[in-house]
Amino acid sequence: MINIAPNKLIHTAVSAPGAGKTQALIAQIPSLLSAGRSIVLALPTLGLTDSFVSRLPAGLSYRLINSTTCDHVGSELETALRKKANQLIITTHQSIFAVQPNLLRGWMLVVDELPPVVDFPAFPFEPSELDQLLVNAVEQDGRLHIREGCAGAIETSLATFKAVSAGAERTSMLSKEGACIYECLKDGHPVFIDSEIPNGNRYVRSVVESNCWDTFAAAEEVHVLAASVIGSQFDDFAQVHGFTYARSDFTPAFDGYTSAVTIYPVMPKGRNYSKSAVTITTHGGSATDRQKQGEPLVIDNILKEILQRTIGTPLLFSNNWASFRWLPRGAVHRCSIDSRGLNEYQGETDAILLFGGNPSPSDQLALEFLATKYGRVFRQGFIVTRFLEPSLQAATRTAVRDRSNIRPIQLFVQDGRVAEYLVSTYMPDAVIDWSLSGICPVGEDRRTTVDARRIHVCELFAQGKKNAEIARLTGVHRNTLLSWREEWRLSQAA
Repeated sequence: MINIAPNKLIHTAVSAPGAGKTQALIAQIPSLLSAGRSIVLALPTLGLTDSFVSRLPAGLSYRLINSTTCDHVGSELETALRKKANQLIITTHQSIFAVQPNLLRGWMLVVDELPPVVDFPAFPFEPSELDQLLVNAVEQDGRLHIREGCAGAIETSLATFKAVSAGAERTSMLSKEGACIYECLKDGHPVFIDSEIPNGNRYVRSVVESNCWDTFAAAEEVHVLAASVIGSQFDDFAQVHGFTYARSDFTPAFDGYTSAVTIYPVMPKGRNYSKSAVTITTHGGSATDRQKQGEPLVIDNILKEILQRTIGTPLLFSNNWASFRWLPRGAVHRCSIDSRGLNEYQGETDAILLFGGNPSPSDQLALEFLATKYGRVFRQGFIVTRFLEPSLQAATRTAVRDRSNIRPIQLFVQDGRVAEYLVSTYMPDAVIDWSLSGICPVGEDRRTTVDARRIHVCELFAQGKKNAEIARLTGVHRNTLLSWREEWRLSQAA
């Protein structure tokens, strides 16, 4: 048996959204196929498939394998990869990373956009739901494990759940959330169970790392097309798994955006955008106060002020919790936060970005687990991937990507982090205007006040104490401990 050295090189085509990475790939496909190369292209969403296919040269042979073309995507894709029946296969991220990695041997794998490399599913379970989960799982030292002899029962429960979801006339005791946790247990991912919260529920969460690295290592050659790689979660895990980068031949020439861009952060300098910061009233009351008194939230006032400055019909990117029920129909184009492939609005000059991306308390616990496992901090990669990169993608859905555009571009963004990221990546000549940042009330800055308990807490960190025990010993809230622990980790790493 011949041992094949794993491929640890990723060719990256890094350029601005709209610069022509996909077209640069398409232009070279015919010559690559003529040279006998076998290519499999993985797209992030089904929605991007039609756009890609419509741009292929007439007469080019390809095979499309996804949920719109066949019922059993996995088996169809594995058969095609094994037989090399087609020289160009088009599929999705999810599908390509679900097949056996060794089937990629002999294939050039091209991945459009960075694939997700880690997920942190977390769900609150009511006591009765948790009891159902614990029929086949057991709690031990803050984690859940498959109960001895119950692996088959979990498989059966999942099969029943999937059959019911597909429309079968059967009954499943599993909720969607329970099925997700069972899948994590079945696949060997660590599953954690947190302490009871005031309403009696308990959070169950997992850390799900992608096996895409095995697929990359098996492929003959790997190309990744993206707006950014360095500093992302993808980059963090590429380093962990020993991968290096080289410039891809699919990298397009890009001379920069030509439009005049003004960026308006809505948070004051030095303050980060978050749900808690903008879902208070202008007098500091909570969302509940607003419901009682009919007073608008800060985020409502922010949007109202922005709309007085916008031109045309701006693009609005916001979380679901920002309902804006008062917003007149047609006042904005409501857009998904995952805006990759959203190209129908590039006639508009203004974009409004009012979505968050900071780690939740559950995310922070998952990041701590990864930091312990790999000996490195993953927080900044999380911010880049979940917040800064989506903000760049959203901002570039506008006319800024149109080289012939001569109208000024206005980008209303969450905070200084986003403004600086846009300037440091593909908008170096943009002007940052802070005139909107006074809308959000500035509370007392507690960061300048040293909490007397902090020295003791850091000593407990050094002793390896867990947050729950430290909270009991010191009375410091768990959310505060999460922040302090991360800062302590960074100080230790330095």
